[in-house]
This record gives sequence, C-alpha cells and structure tokens, in this order.
Amino acid sequence: MSQVESNEFELDDLTDDVEIIKEISPKDSKAKQKLEARRRIDELLEQKRLRQLLDDWDLDDDDALNDA
Repeated sequence: MSQVESNEFELDDLTDDVEIIKEISPKDSKAKQKLEARRRIDELLEQKRLRQLLDDWDLDDDDALNDA
C-alpha cells in the first residue's frame, strides 16, 4: 500500500510541474515573439543600411565616370 501512495505522490508532483509550465508558457511565448520581432527589425534595418551604402557607392561611381 505504501508503494501505491508513493506513486500517487509522484504523479501529484508531475501535475504541479505541468501547472507551473502552463503558467510560464505565455510569458515565454510573448518574450520569444518580441525577440523574433526585434531580430526581424534588426535585419530590415541592416538591409536598409546596406542599400543606402550601395546607392551611395553607385552615385560615387557615376560621379567618377562623369568627371573622367
């Protein structure tokens, strides 16, 4: 009988862990979404910066050709 009681105790512990995970999950999900959004914004800003550099470089090439 004591073995059955100890097994039930272990199942209760597992149930408590699942409840804790459920409580944390929405926060983790929100944090993950924020992180992914921040990474996407960073990628877009980097693309914009690189495009601007490329445009500036093209303008410099055009000026050099016109001066020649």
